[in-house]
Amino acid sequence: MHFRPRYIVDRSAYSIPEFDEEYQKKIRSYPHSQKARKLFSCSAARLKAIFIQLFPIISWLPKYNIKKCLIFDVIAGISAGTIQVPQGMAFALLANLPPVNGLYSSFFPLLLYFFLGSIRHMVPGTFAVLSIIVGNVIQTLAPNEKFQTFNETLNKTVIDHVAMDADRMRISGTLTCLTAVIQICLGFIQFGFISIYLSESFIRGFMTAAGLQIFISVLKYIFGLTIHAHSGPLAIIYTFIDICKNLPKTNVASLIFALISSVVLFIVKELNVRFKHKLPFPIPMEIVVVVVTTAISGGLHLPKKYEIDVVGVIPLGMPAPDVPQVNLWTEMVGTAFSLAIVGYIINLAVGRTISAKHGYDINANQEMLALGCGNFFGSFFNIHVICCALSVTLAVEGGGGSSQFASLCVVLVVFVVFMALGVYLEPLPKSVLGALIAVNLKNTLMQVTDPYYLWKKSKQDCCVWVVSFLSAFLLGLPYGLAVGVGFSALMVVFQTQFRNGHLVGQIGASDIYRNPKVYEKAKEISGVKIITYCSPLYFANVEFFRKKVIKKSGFDPIKVLLAKKKYLKAAKKEEQEIDTRRPSNLCNKQVSLQELVKEVEAETSMDCNNNSVDEAPRISYITVNTPNGLHENTQKSTLDLENAEDPIKLAHPIIDIHTLILDMSGVCFVDLMGIKVLGKMCSSYKKIGVTIYLAGIRDQVYEDIEAGGMFDEGGLERNCLFISVHDAVLYTLAKASENRQDAAKEKVSGAAAIYMSEDVSSDENDNDQDLEQVMFGTMFDNNVGDHTVL
Repeated sequence: MHFRPRYIVDRSAYSIPEFDEEYQKKIRSYPHSQKARKLFSCSAARLKAIFIQLFPIISWLPKYNIKKCLIFDVIAGISAGTIQVPQGMAFALLANLPPVNGLYSSFFPLLLYFFLGSIRHMVPGTFAVLSIIVGNVIQTLAPNEKFQTFNETLNKTVIDHVAMDADRMRISGTLTCLTAVIQICLGFIQFGFISIYLSESFIRGFMTAAGLQIFISVLKYIFGLTIHAHSGPLAIIYTFIDICKNLPKTNVASLIFALISSVVLFIVKELNVRFKHKLPFPIPMEIVVVVVTTAISGGLHLPKKYEIDVVGVIPLGMPAPDVPQVNLWTEMVGTAFSLAIVGYIINLAVGRTISAKHGYDINANQEMLALGCGNFFGSFFNIHVICCALSVTLAVEGGGGSSQFASLCVVLVVFVVFMALGVYLEPLPKSVLGALIAVNLKNTLMQVTDPYYLWKKSKQDCCVWVVSFLSAFLLGLPYGLAVGVGFSALMVVFQTQFRNGHLVGQIGASDIYRNPKVYEKAKEISGVKIITYCSPLYFANVEFFRKKVIKKSGFDPIKVLLAKKKYLKAAKKEEQEIDTRRPSNLCNKQVSLQELVKEVEAETSMDCNNNSVDEAPRISYITVNTPNGLHENTQKSTLDLENAEDPIKLAHPIIDIHTLILDMSGVCFVDLMGIKVLGKMCSSYKKIGVTIYLAGIRDQVYEDIEAGGMFDEGGLERNCLFISVHDAVLYTLAKASENRQDAAKEKVSGAAAIYMSEDVSSDENDNDQDLEQVMFGTMFDNNVGDHTVL
């Protein structure tokens, strides 16, 4: 038999004021002036900390072990650079930009990230999701039709590709500049916390939709088709329909190049994964495929023979800087904000995974600044928006790279290509780049099965995934981002708004309380209702909380109070009718009990032996002025003295509980609306003789309701708050026992007098309140507790 240790506690039951007094609670304060002084203080240590935060290279460079780490960084960086080159060119096609733009995007931002980035293994570069979003903007602002002209010599419409590429490059640089400005501003205002509001389910659904969009977009390159570009909601659906309609026009040579490249890349990637512990670094098959297919295509002159769409001329040398077209910002501000957030989230997600594996911390706000500065610098060279180059970063990390020196080697590889080797890539088929993109989407597209597993574990997360996926896929990525974030936030609100509070009962004689519907041995305490509620108490769920308490307690205090008033009013009316028919000399007559008895017994009292009793009788007086219907229901000897003073508590309907305990241990915060309703509930129940106790209340919640004025406005007394549910139960039972003893003593004394006050005007006056004042005029009034409608 399994041995279980005994849990024995012997202590007094505490209310919160008693506990605070006995254990000497400290008063903690942090004045705003002190906070401001600390925030704006300037010292050498603070300046040094700020400088190190802005330039993380200062913290890791002095500790860098050249002999141990440099060789691995060089090897990993060169290997990753051979992946960065073809991947950058391929993702430039997704952005509807010339391939050389991908090389520029893989070069200029890395120069600043080397100094500003806090993720040591990170290699910034092109990313498929960002490229597809950029491509949608470019297609909208610079469509193909804008550059079409009629060539009389050829007698057909042609596109001026030189002018189109130049205009699209300028638009790309303008969009990148605006995105960078947004990221820098968000970084300076410490907006990095936004990442915590994007759940993993949302990110996976969004990324899966983006991956599927990318896959459909590259099909036109794989099949060698010329498809009219679409933009806006459902654009990807129209694109897929056009691809299906044009399949008979497939360029067979392009398709063969794509299929062979895909098979080779897929096999080698699987081998890299399977033997990653034995290989010193991943096999850079992307650059091998690019070199081989370029040699075959150019050596056999296949583009001219089979009309294969190729990369074309890649200009050599450094591009001239260009000023962004600021006048276009108003047309792309929404997309720029989406790019800023999505790029940052992707960068941070990858960075956190890698940093946790290697045991160093990253600064979320610094990453926002590093990305923003990299994009801003590159925007003057017409790059498109960058973030983490996932495949390249994983290649660096898998190849043993440990610092930003690896990304510096990637920069050198890209620099050599667009300065000297780019001319040799002219005959590279675009279908090969499309195949490279499609193969890299394997893991992303496999996430389409996520809902099957999420439905079993969390239906809420499954709904977030589905909504994020459908909105991003059908409406487009910028709109999908907004819808997904909004729906995720709405799900959180729903989770806190519709929490299911329930009654709890005591397990035996212990301090454990559980739901009687779940545990058979949990029994409710007579006269006491204990309700637990696990959610913040704020404006969105306070009405639901009120209804839940009413449902679980078994009655609505307002309706009970109105019923009692109606009963008293009817009783008073009946009494008045009786008084009008009663002789005047009998109205409100005070007689002794003995005089009443003499009317039915003999004038001389006899004992049990028929002897007369001569000693003076003990006289008790009772005032009788009670209507017929109320008399038989108000002479309950077990009622306590406190209730005997209030006719409301004695009137019908009589309720069978005297205490309501609210378990607040699951409430993490209460706003002003919650405080008002909670205070009004306490006062409403108190009017009908039910006392509310709050148990297990957290320190922060206690401070909230204290600052909200609940104790000052009379809605609740401080001694009604208890450390735990069991403390409240023990106090309730002790008080009930004491009241029963007092009632018994009063009954024995023989001096009890029943008197009912006819003055209920104070309660009736509650119905004469100004409704407009109740609803709108008492938010910060000192008597707010008297006017709030429950």
